Amino acid sequence: MKISRPLPLYYLILATLLMAFPTTSHAQVYYVELGKARLNLLARAVYVEQVLDARPNRAGIGTVLRGMANIPQKADLRPSVAQALTTWLQGQTPARPTDHPIALVVRELQLGEEITVFSEKAHLDLAVDVYAHQPDGYHYVLSAAERVESKGTETTADHPNNLALALQRCLAQCESINWDKLPAQPARTQAELEQLGHAPAPVLTYAILTDSVRPKGYYPTFLAFRNNQPVTEPALSVEATPRTAKGWEGTQEVVPALAAGAPKDALRKVWGFSDGQQLYILHNRHYLPLTRAGNSFRFVGFTAADPGTVSTAGYLGGPLGGAIAAAATAGKPGDFTLNMVTGAVSPFADAGTVATADTATICLYRRASALPGAVRVLLNGAVVAELGEHQFAFIPYTDKLREASFCLQEATGRCVSFIPAFGRTSYVEIARNFTDPAKAPLEKVDEKKGVFDLRVIRARNKTAQ
Repeated sequence: MKISRPLPLYYLILATLLMAFPTTSHAQVYYVELGKARLNLLARAVYVEQVLDARPNRAGIGTVLRGMANIPQKADLRPSVAQALTTWLQGQTPARPTDHPIALVVRELQLGEEITVFSEKAHLDLAVDVYAHQPDGYHYVLSAAERVESKGTETTADHPNNLALALQRCLAQCESINWDKLPAQPARTQAELEQLGHAPAPVLTYAILTDSVRPKGYYPTFLAFRNNQPVTEPALSVEATPRTAKGWEGTQEVVPALAAGAPKDALRKVWGFSDGQQLYILHNRHYLPLTRAGNSFRFVGFTAADPGTVSTAGYLGGPLGGAIAAAATAGKPGDFTLNMVTGAVSPFADAGTVATADTATICLYRRASALPGAVRVLLNGAVVAELGEHQFAFIPYTDKLREASFCLQEATGRCVSFIPAFGRTSYVEIARNFTDPAKAPLEKVDEKKGVFDLRVIRARNKTAQ
C-alpha cells in the first residue's frame, strides 16, 4: 500500500508566504500604499484641493530592497503620484467652511533603503510648493522640504508612514501663512502649474508617428519600427486565439505567420510587426498591440516574476521554492510605455523623462537672495521652473543639436548657454542679486560645488522647519 507523506515544513511555509505576499498587475514595481497612514494636523486651516507632479523624472519614486536577498525593486504610487496623493490628502484634510484651498506641486519625491551591519535604514525626501487657490488663479505662497528616516530589521513597510510624516511636516508650515496678506505673486492657471519643472515636449517627427500607412511586414529592430521601414511581407497572416487566464479575459494571443513553407519561429527574434493596420511589439515572448499615446506608444504586457517573493521563497524552499514563486507571481497584465528615443520599455504608464545616456539633467538652484519673491527660469525661451530662496529643480534636456540656454525672466538678455553632459547632472546657480549688472545672474558651476550647495540647501530647509 502506498502511504502519502506530509509535505516538508518549508513547503508549507512557502505556500503561506506566497499567499501573504501581495501580487499586483505590475510585479516589477513595489507600490507604496498610504491607506492606513494618517495625518495629525492640530491647527490645520487648509485643505488640499489637488496635487500636481512637477518632477521631470516620473519613473517611480525610488528603490526598495525586497526579500531575504534584498533584491532592488522600483517603487511607485498608484495609479500615479498626483492621483494617489490627491485622493489620500483629500481624505485626510476634508474641506471645512473656514479652510483655504491649496494645491501642492511636488518638486521631489524620492525614497530608498540602506543596509547596515545589524539593521536597515529607510529614507524619504519630499519637496513641495504650496499654491493658494484664489478666484483669479493659483498664487505661490511657500515651499517646504522634508527628509524622514527610520531604522529597523525590515524597513520597506515604513515608507507609507514616512511619506505621511513628510507630508504632515510640509503642510504644518502652512500654519505660518497670513491669509489676509498673501505674498504678491502673479496668478497661475492649472495648466501653467502642470508645466512647472517640465521641459517643453519635443516635436517628434519619427515616421511611425507621422505616416498614415504602416505596410504589412515585420520590424527586425526598433530603429526599423521608428522609421516605419518593415521588411514587407504581403502574405503575412495573423492567428488570434482568445486568452482564458485570469486577468486576461477579453484579449487574444496573437501569432503572426509568413508565407506557406516559412519556419513557424521565423518571427520569434524580431522587434515587432504590422498587419497593415495594427502595430505589435514582441515583449516577454508575446506579441502585444501598441496603442498611440501622445508622442509615444503604450501596451498591456506580461509582467515578470516578483523578485522579492522569488528571493524569499528561494531562500526558504530552495530552487523548487523559487520556481513555484516565480510561476505564481509572473504573467500578470501590466502597463508599459515605449521610449521613442531609446526604444526602452518602462513598466510605468507615465515615466516622464528618464535620465539615460540620451538625457542630460540640469539642476537649477537658488541659495540666499537679496531680492524677495520667486524668479522664473526659462530654458530656450520656455518657463521650466519658478524658484524662491533655498529652492532647486531638476530639468531634463534631450536636444543634442542645440545648446541649453537658461535665462531669468526678471533679468532678460543675460543668459548662460552650454552643451550639458548627457547621462550626467550639470548645475546652474542663480545669483544672490541677479539684477546687479556687474555680475552674471546665472552661473554654471562645477559638479562638486553644485552637490555641496544642494546638500547645504537641504540641510538648511530641514533645520528651518
